Amino acid sequence: MAQDLIHAEQYWKTQAAIEAEKNFGQIYQHGRGPCNIFILDTSLSLGEEGFGQLKGAFFAILDEYAKHPEIDENVAVIICGRHTKFHRYYSNQYEDIKHSLDNVEFGGSSPLTAAFLLSIETLGCKAEQSHRIGDFHVHPRIIFISDGKPTDFTDFTGSYTEDRPQCETERDVDHLLQVTRSIGKKNPIFCIPVGRNPNMTSLEFISAQSRGGKIVCVSEARQFAKYSHNIETASMLSFKYDNNDRERILTSLACKFPERVFTEMDLNDIIEICSRKSLYLPVSEQEDEEEEDDDVEKLFVERYPQLPRLGSRVKRGRDWIYDNRDNYGPGTVVGHLREEGWVIVEWDTGFKFHYRFGSTQKFSNKYDIQLCNEPRILGKELIATGCLVTRGKDWAWGNQDGGAGNIGTVLSVEGSGQVLVRWQHGLTNMYTFGTNGRFELDVSDPFSPKAVKFLEDQMRNAPLDSVGEVQADYNDGFKNISDGTSAKRDMEFEKPVSVNRSILHVTRGKYFKNNSVVEKPTSDIETDGPSFSFAVNQWCWKDCEGNWNPYSREVNERINKCYKRDPKSTVIVNIQDQSYRVVMAKNRQINQTTRDISEIKLVTNWSSP
Repeated sequence: MAQDLIHAEQYWKTQAAIEAEKNFGQIYQHGRGPCNIFILDTSLSLGEEGFGQLKGAFFAILDEYAKHPEIDENVAVIICGRHTKFHRYYSNQYEDIKHSLDNVEFGGSSPLTAAFLLSIETLGCKAEQSHRIGDFHVHPRIIFISDGKPTDFTDFTGSYTEDRPQCETERDVDHLLQVTRSIGKKNPIFCIPVGRNPNMTSLEFISAQSRGGKIVCVSEARQFAKYSHNIETASMLSFKYDNNDRERILTSLACKFPERVFTEMDLNDIIEICSRKSLYLPVSEQEDEEEEDDDVEKLFVERYPQLPRLGSRVKRGRDWIYDNRDNYGPGTVVGHLREEGWVIVEWDTGFKFHYRFGSTQKFSNKYDIQLCNEPRILGKELIATGCLVTRGKDWAWGNQDGGAGNIGTVLSVEGSGQVLVRWQHGLTNMYTFGTNGRFELDVSDPFSPKAVKFLEDQMRNAPLDSVGEVQADYNDGFKNISDGTSAKRDMEFEKPVSVNRSILHVTRGKYFKNNSVVEKPTSDIETDGPSFSFAVNQWCWKDCEGNWNPYSREVNERINKCYKRDPKSTVIVNIQDQSYRVVMAKNRQINQTTRDISEIKLVTNWSSP
């Protein structure tokens, strides 16, 4: 398996170099503006509706590019499906590019990792590949239109002709995220989700880990295409560094362009660009910045998709060996260490430290912490790390939060009244809370139905290997406390102020603490599933009346085939003319149309009635 992976990567990187040479040979047809590589997922998994969404978003972007010839956007296209290859090299002939999609044959599997590997050489690593607009260096960007469900890419013949749904495995997802993380260090990746049930977890991670990337909804595609035009506008304002002052930006726009009328969406884009100007540094300055921080562990960096996301609520787990640092209470994940398997947690006491979550270089399958849905309980503070927030009365950042009503998690509170928040779609940014009476955030009641669901979803969407086994052994989680040992690591945080407090019981509907005391903590996460055996047996599903029904022989064989290959994989099946995604590791199936969830189970020694 490892050898197949090495050969596949070598093959696609070789192909990438060949395609880059061909692209350079057609420099006469290149535009003069920013470079855009579209990766279009043309695989079977999208379905007809997904194909329509893909074309609609792609055409909307090209049509908007055509309206701004002064920008002269460069467009290249890679298709990924029945064939994975460069479909068009860089060009500004937008109508020709649109018509060329008529010749694309849809179908096949989804070797998305191969498509990204194919883009590497054409993206280039030299400063000359960036396009300068005023003081802004616009780096080549990838626009990824897909459902985010990769399949095996080690068949490097370039042809994936199998027209049946493929199992999406955790291994395939990991390969894709590793490659996109490497590309995203210098190049933004914008993900446009399409299809019946896109894997938003993967797409959000891909875009959030890239330098300046983000999720773009299909309905926002045309506005997204105006981004370079809005960068040009922002470049004419006299801001040398990142500027988060909305009023100052609006005043500068009014002074600089007194006759020009801006739409609300354009204003939001320009404000976002001005507030993130550091994303548009020259490549050489980016490299210097990385080297300078090479020996420093930075907080608020989300490095690994298999670890809990920033903002996740956690408490001590089965392998806890750290005395009373958590004061038996919950905390918030605020970073991932460079070394895989370690997360940084800030406990509600204010203490920060790093803990094992999975396998590290020195330990195998160790969980010092586990996910939980215990909310942050405020004392005398107005806001604190771990609080859930929504946009407040003075919100001025458009849809930066993903839309009105969306919940984010506080990662840090600065003394200056600035609060760092991670939103559900992965974007992290600073907001004002209390400075000069300005409140851009509103603290949510953590016991409201929406907040409770948010915390439950956070656990439900956790990596499959991070919950079940840990929870099963949680009752043994305190057995190592008495020996007083603690893990030794190189990084040190400030020593916390000594705090002696008990776990506080909170009346439902209130989010300020009272004086009731609970003597010991209890587990609050359900185990994700049983310990699986690899016997080929019968899978059953529960109907709305509570009856267990066996899958048909054909469907059962298909589930077992995927289960044997990888117990953490998922598979699409049809029951009574409805399509379901079977999640074996979590003992559930999800209706792909209604999103209803029903239970499933594996029955050993099954005998037909």
